[in-house]
Amino acid sequence: MKGHLYKFTLEHLEDPKGNAITAEPVTFEARNHDDIFKILESMKGKMALSDSDAREMAIGIKLFGEVMLRNPENELFQQLRPHFMVFMKGLKKS
Repeated sequence: MKGHLYKFTLEHLEDPKGNAITAEPVTFEARNHDDIFKILESMKGKMALSDSDAREMAIGIKLFGEVMLRNPENELFQQLRPHFMVFMKGLKKS
């Protein structure tokens, strides 16, 4: 599969009460047809979101969207795809 290859690491730092967590990080690689770093840059100052919220949203959408593209036969994705496409068009216009 062609595309940009990214390595993600997720660390659980603390629980809802602020207690430190010592769980092993989760690391995985994912390919994406888009340059996520360019998208992160373009998200700055959009949609009245903080930079942190914009990064979270952009990365989440890109990871989810790529999985949905790779699995078009999945019934759940088939139901969501038209709505996701409308959302993405609106996001790109903002």
